[in-house]
Amino acid sequence: MTQTRILQLSDLHLFADPDERLKGIPTRDLLRSVVTRIQLSGVALDHVVVTGDQAHDDLTATYEAVREILRPWLDRLWLLPGNHDERAVMRSVFPDRIAGEGSERIDFAFRAGDWLCLGLDTQVTGEVLGRIDADQIEWIRQQLRANQPQGAVLFMHHPPVTIGCAWLDRIGLEGKGLLHDLLLADERIRLVCCGHVHHESAHRVGAAEVVTTPSTGLQFSATSDIPLFVQAPPGYRIVELDDGRFSTRVVRLPEARYPPEQ
Repeated sequence: MTQTRILQLSDLHLFADPDERLKGIPTRDLLRSVVTRIQLSGVALDHVVVTGDQAHDDLTATYEAVREILRPWLDRLWLLPGNHDERAVMRSVFPDRIAGEGSERIDFAFRAGDWLCLGLDTQVTGEVLGRIDADQIEWIRQQLRANQPQGAVLFMHHPPVTIGCAWLDRIGLEGKGLLHDLLLADERIRLVCCGHVHHESAHRVGAAEVVTTPSTGLQFSATSDIPLFVQAPPGYRIVELDDGRFSTRVVRLPEARYPPEQ
């Protein structure tokens, strides 16, 4: 029996200035608090996936700060860009963790026992919304054909579902119908882990559970139709894969110490 445990972090939104805040939230301090809590928990992690928006300002110094904070897991770290990220800068700071060159699309694939884990780049340069296209769907199919896994997990920044918050759905994922078709056709894809919306939610498309994960910093309301930031603890997601089965849960810090600015 082979068990794999994966940590998903999302929407870090760090700045080059360690004291700069996002809507009143000290994102760098809170990321450090999240990492410290995970380390103190004693949970063993096989992989760490960051599903976008590592930086809020696209600066090299910001990604260097991310690298330093996540250094304990550097040998098992996988990164995807969000709408706030700059691919070329990410690559320059993580040349050992991100393949390809310059502003090329970033994706990844790794085996976890009988499972295949795939990272999808949904960034549209200069836009807040995301997109998935036919080339990416074909890449997923190719990976599934080549690896023949018992189950598969997708990681991406923009969720491929309607969240139910009007303002977030306006900046959601274009082309999600293409992914829906694949999820309905291939029941081996059992889990899709996303970020972007800064709160926890769960949805279903075919055999796949589609989940979103809280930010390590600023939290969004899960119900408001206009941008609304809430005082809620930062969080992260743990995914466990074990002989064709999976479980996943969100863990949050014990308290929300900082009220956000609207």
